[in-house]
Amino acid sequence: MVKVKYFIIAVGLLIAGIITFSMFFQSEAARVKKQFEFIAEKIEKAPGENHITAAKKVARVKEVITEPFRIHAPAYAFSRDTAPNELATFILSKRSHYSKISLKFYDFEIAFPEKNFAQVNLTESMEGQLQTGEFIQDFNELKCQMQKIGGTWRLKEIEVVEVLKR
Repeated sequence: MVKVKYFIIAVGLLIAGIITFSMFFQSEAARVKKQFEFIAEKIEKAPGENHITAAKKVARVKEVITEPFRIHAPAYAFSRDTAPNELATFILSKRSHYSKISLKFYDFEIAFPEKNFAQVNLTESMEGQLQTGEFIQDFNELKCQMQKIGGTWRLKEIEVVEVLKR
């Protein structure tokens, strides 16, 4: 009877240890994905969002990018290095055309070619409603370079590889 009691306690402690380990020690790939979730959350827009809330949300995007940050979109004839504050202004100006925006990232392919650098290929899906009421749906394949600085994965470069058609 005593042996069963100790066995159950040991199994319970082992399960608690596994859960604690998995919660606090994420893989590097999971940490990279978490940064994209953070970006999506800060770019999303709900109907009726006020300008102060929008500015505060978008300003936090600079926490996950390097300086300078490069955006390269050959299909749109756009390529430029930008500072974090310029990026926030750019995002705010684009968001102002929409009353609602939903952003999702999926189909992650993450590689770590060298220490503190990650190559991330993924698909981005943006759905939105313009201020005019028109619905927009856009899909892009992105190729991203990330660098780990101070324990945080930061976007160094985004390249829009291909515009996907539905």
